[in-house]
Amino acid sequence: MTLVKDRKFYISLLTLALPAALQQLVSLGLNLADNVMVGSLGETALGAVSQANRVATFMMMFIKGVSAGTAVLISQYWGKRDLPRIKNIFAVGIQTSLFVALIFWGLAYFLPREVLGFLTDNPALIDAGIPYLRIAAWSYLLYAVSENLIVMLRSVEVVRVALWVSTASLLINVAGNYVLIFGRLGFPALGAQGAAIATVFARACELAIVIGFLIFRDTRLKLRLRDVLYGSREIWGRFLRYGLPLVAADVSWGLVGLLKGVIIGRLGTDAVAAGSIADTMLDLVMMFMRGIAAASGVLIGKTVGAREYDKTRAYAKTLQVIFFGFGILAAGLTFLCRAVMVDFYSVSAATKDAAREFLLYGAATIWGTGYAAGCFQGINRGAGDVKFVLRTNLVCGFGLVLPLAALGAFVWGCTPAVVYFFTRIDQIVKVPLAYFRLRGKRWITNVTER
Repeated sequence: MTLVKDRKFYISLLTLALPAALQQLVSLGLNLADNVMVGSLGETALGAVSQANRVATFMMMFIKGVSAGTAVLISQYWGKRDLPRIKNIFAVGIQTSLFVALIFWGLAYFLPREVLGFLTDNPALIDAGIPYLRIAAWSYLLYAVSENLIVMLRSVEVVRVALWVSTASLLINVAGNYVLIFGRLGFPALGAQGAAIATVFARACELAIVIGFLIFRDTRLKLRLRDVLYGSREIWGRFLRYGLPLVAADVSWGLVGLLKGVIIGRLGTDAVAAGSIADTMLDLVMMFMRGIAAASGVLIGKTVGAREYDKTRAYAKTLQVIFFGFGILAAGLTFLCRAVMVDFYSVSAATKDAAREFLLYGAATIWGTGYAAGCFQGINRGAGDVKFVLRTNLVCGFGLVLPLAALGAFVWGCTPAVVYFFTRIDQIVKVPLAYFRLRGKRWITNVTER
């Protein structure tokens, strides 16, 4: 395989990837801080917040699906420098995302017991999670707007603001957690509810920073309030054709994640807490790869929009090598550092042992995540190959992961760690699917011309 030798490609990749990776680091640092601080309150508090946050994660998959769908269109229109259509696409994305966030807010605020009761049958986790969920629900609306703004800016190669937003969010949220969870500086000790309040406040600050950038610093898009209100029929049509499959892909995968949480949630408080720890640690290890995936989606989309298809294929081959290399590196780091990772948490010895075992299985699968997720989230999406991503998620999620995890948990009597392995087994299966797809010729779709 011949790698790209053009230095401009690697410079552009790093220019886009580093801020995105640092944003991932800051976001994951935020999750880690939440987990560690709430974990100091005990397994019940950590498990309750973990289950409540599955609702937010599912909502975020909806929003990320919408923003990913608009990003495919924006990045390809950016290759043509078509700013009016880019603004129309953003209007479609923001309107759709706010509608989705409003639905989730209503469910979480007005029906928290029913929502948590779907995720776990543990009364202690449900009772502890209700106050947290009702407060955290307000962050959904704020996130819907800020996520779409950040993705739009990244798609036109404006990346610094995302890093500013994430850094501010980390500092504000950690400080808020410290003050409100433990009752510092004269504030009452609110426990998990304090973490929820800090999350809402941090999301509000995120949105304020992005809007401030657009008003006072942005010279590329010159976005105004009226641009949020209008999406042309042409753009709605293109979004429904090319963006909606990505929404469906992310939503289906979010639903798979939610149902995986339902299965793990029936295995006991220790298993729920251990799963939360393992998921956070694995996301931390994969942060830089996800930054490269986000950057590659922009670069691939830009070449497709400019009809430079030979360059698209050359970029894709090089990116595959990079993704595979990072996957192997992530597997090694997870295996070697799993004990150190878990020791950050103030939880019981049983939970720590379970988390270490979960991470062992995580190390056995994360190499596949590095390659396959990089291809699907970066190359395939940027190239407009959205229906393939949707089909793969549906088949692997509902045809493989959930059946195996359910059988392992409720029929075969497997240990929680083996059940956790079944929830990640698709990461290995997706590797050959991604590889052979990109060896073919049908994965490039110029969405600006159809």
